[in-house]
Amino acid sequence: MGNKLIHLLLVSILMLIISSCSFQKNDTSVTPTPTPSGIVPNSPTPLNGAVNQFLFVTLKWECDNAFDFDIYIGETNPPLIKYATTTNKYFTTPILKYNTRYYWQVIARLNDGTTGKGPIWNFITAPTLSVISNGFAMNLNKIETTIPNNVKITFQVVDLNGIGVNALKVNDFEIFEDYQPLSKTESELTIVNHPIVYNQIRTVLMLDNSTSVESDTNKIKSAARAVSKGIRPNQEIAIYQFSDKIDLLQDFTNDANLLVNAINTKYSIGIKSTDFYGAVVSGTSMWTDQFSIEKIIQGCLVIISDGNDTQGSSSLANAMNAVHNKLVFTIGLGSELQPEILNKLGTGGSFRIGQENEITKQFVILEQSLIKTANSFYDLSYKSPRRGNGNHSLQIRIIGNQFTGNRSTIITTFSSSEFY
Repeated sequence: MGNKLIHLLLVSILMLIISSCSFQKNDTSVTPTPTPSGIVPNSPTPLNGAVNQFLFVTLKWECDNAFDFDIYIGETNPPLIKYATTTNKYFTTPILKYNTRYYWQVIARLNDGTTGKGPIWNFITAPTLSVISNGFAMNLNKIETTIPNNVKITFQVVDLNGIGVNALKVNDFEIFEDYQPLSKTESELTIVNHPIVYNQIRTVLMLDNSTSVESDTNKIKSAARAVSKGIRPNQEIAIYQFSDKIDLLQDFTNDANLLVNAINTKYSIGIKSTDFYGAVVSGTSMWTDQFSIEKIIQGCLVIISDGNDTQGSSSLANAMNAVHNKLVFTIGLGSELQPEILNKLGTGGSFRIGQENEITKQFVILEQSLIKTANSFYDLSYKSPRRGNGNHSLQIRIIGNQFTGNRSTIITTFSSSEFY
């Protein structure tokens, strides 16, 4: 019995000692400054992992207290290309590619420069044309008013593949002034196609002439001739060769004979250095796409190479940024072929040598698309019943439009101060 009492006494003393002690851990780490509450973008639209998205997507998010936002989008995780800086909590992308997973991230910024990075979200675009063929988007080009009470708007309509829509009539639209339907008969409403006097395809044909493709020179020349002979009536082609630098063989021309002659007489093997990424950067800089009521210019780069960069003057990241929103076709060949690189950079398609006819087919498709785009601008005119010194809202919608994003409706204003 005595031993039990001694044992209980020792346990009690030990518990008393433990309860009166405090254990501290030496922590010399610096506590990070927390991101200000509310500055981290959240609640994305479309939802993370969404599928079957339109080829241009209206991205939305929530974020309190931010001054502006940087939007990054790309096919890599994390996305590397900054598409825009905006004060809005939404952004509509340019035309994307079919059946492609895109990653996007929003970085919020306060007035004092403090930033908060949102999570990296992703979505997958629609796999086929049929999924998105019944939607339309509209772009406002200009609005003008003339006395006594005329309102004229020029705008463009494209489908959700970015292809111009040129066959719409008055009865396909509904118009609202100050949120009230506009009478089509009393307003003398007309909608006609706006004439476009100029449209052109500008193509840069870039030929690898480094020593790594020396055994394939005849194949390169044959492929280049095939591409040149596929030139369209509204197309001009310029030809360059590159190894350590690019050399002009033939400036932009519509004459297929001049192009073929330049390939036959001027193309020759260069030196043991290949600035492939630099050739991509230079090639895509030689035109500016333009889609306006004045002119339509669509450019493309056709590059024939093994895709192997040995010089290192430019990087893959430089080349990826250069092809962003540019149309590029790659034709690969050679013993040092880099198919993954060529696939990454071929925004319009990546082909093997011998498939040059696929490129010329694309020229035909591109030509047809430009013709549709040239005829997809509309002039809407009517006589407004509004009077007095006031500003009025104007909305234009396409009846039955299945697309509901930011560009599904034109919203603008006009003044009736001089109307009588």
